[in-house]
Amino acid sequence: MINTFNSKAMSYTELPAKRLLINSLPKSGTHLLAKSVEILGYREHFEDQEIQEVPLFFNYREVKKRIEHQTQFSQQQISIGALTPYYVDLAIVRHWLTLIAQKQYILGHIPWTPLLTPILQELNYQHIFIIRDPRAVIASSIPFVLDTGKMPARHFLEEDFKSMSPSQRLDFILVGGYGAKAGVEIRNFAEVFRSMLAWSQEQNCLFIRFEDLVGEQGGGKSEKQRETMEKICHHLDIPFSETIASQLGEIYNPSARTFRMGKIDGWKDSIEPADIEKLNTYCQPLCQEAGYEMS
Repeated sequence: MINTFNSKAMSYTELPAKRLLINSLPKSGTHLLAKSVEILGYREHFEDQEIQEVPLFFNYREVKKRIEHQTQFSQQQISIGALTPYYVDLAIVRHWLTLIAQKQYILGHIPWTPLLTPILQELNYQHIFIIRDPRAVIASSIPFVLDTGKMPARHFLEEDFKSMSPSQRLDFILVGGYGAKAGVEIRNFAEVFRSMLAWSQEQNCLFIRFEDLVGEQGGGKSEKQRETMEKICHHLDIPFSETIASQLGEIYNPSARTFRMGKIDGWKDSIEPADIEKLNTYCQPLCQEAGYEMS
């Protein structure tokens, strides 16, 4: 552990020694988890110095930009990206991870694979995954495709979505299909969600819920938020303190890069009334598998 002064908290904070992978399905509260670990002393890997070789994020667009001219492939590959997979050689992923400095994190959307955990353990990484009610994920994903806000690039499906009606966009996310303008095949949402939910069975991955971390500002409970932050601290070998507790109100951050509404039940206002029943019916088994109540 290294003691360093945290000017924002006006106190001394112990910085963790390990690197961190923050993993999620897009629009599941990645910004909440990122802010949580920043309170604990972590920094995003490209914040201090730009390493051109490492993707900004482990997502479809950023990874493809780094290796789209790759011509040789091995049998061991990791799928990166949610709606559509982009396969990357295991050795390349490992190399990228070695370039990230201690006490830094990288955001990713990586479906479950047995190949990733051994590499993370070898390189002294911790792994935290955040999940969210699948209905909220879908409702938040559709407007994000059309406008990525403060993200550094447009969504690869934006042009395809512009030509669709709201109901057609929902159907495309639920059922999947071919995005002609993007030139990619999109997996159905149930397959996507289950590929991410599988991380809940990984012993070395801390699996948390958006609804538990968002706090009262996002329609949650402060007790659950504190309890979840204590779990994060324990996973990262950081003592939970009242100094940390005093900063929990900063986790809900409307200025975050991918923030849209950040409310637990806000998804109901984002979907056309005629489509809510369709969304509920489709997501009922997914909610059950992930431990969410239908409401």
